[in-house]
Amino acid sequence: MQPELFELSSPRVSEEAAPLKPTFIERTSFNIRLDQAIGLAIVLLVFYALTFSWGVERGKRLSFETRAVVKPATMTVETVAASEEPAPFLAKVKEPIPKETPIPVSELPKPAVAVSKLVGKYTIQYVTYVTQSAADREVQRIAKLGHSSFVIPSGKHFQVCIEAFQTRQEASQLLKQLKAQRTVSVDAYVRSMPA
Repeated sequence: MQPELFELSSPRVSEEAAPLKPTFIERTSFNIRLDQAIGLAIVLLVFYALTFSWGVERGKRLSFETRAVVKPATMTVETVAASEEPAPFLAKVKEPIPKETPIPVSELPKPAVAVSKLVGKYTIQYVTYVTQSAADREVQRIAKLGHSSFVIPSGKHFQVCIEAFQTRQEASQLLKQLKAQRTVSVDAYVRSMPA
């Protein structure tokens, strides 16, 4: 700076004066480069993964030590601890297990009405299933409600239809009635009978 060009009203400070003391922030702050930040993030991620997997392994070990034993005669569950002193949160639990046995397809009820026996031009398509057994169960449920129903195979699907009608108007009236009673879903519609 050229002091002759500027008039300074303050007294000149000598360069030999005491250096300024750094502030608290200047003393405690540190600089970190991008590569150091990425390295720190990787270390923290590995630490998290190790901690998580340790917790999973510990949980597996606890579940193997305390296992459920099913007694088939009484169909109850008892929790048995491997050690003499079970943990306070593990108690002996005795509750009945509902027994569900699958029904073989050969024992399922057959459809009530064959498609060829129905006479009419229109029907109500109610629902479509992927399996024949599910479609047959639905046919039986509809039969219990007092309506004849049948299954139309269509590729990999089975369409459950209700009744056969000569006119579209008759089919529409029954469809409105079934929707009002909430017997069928809102997706049911009137369609023409398969040829």
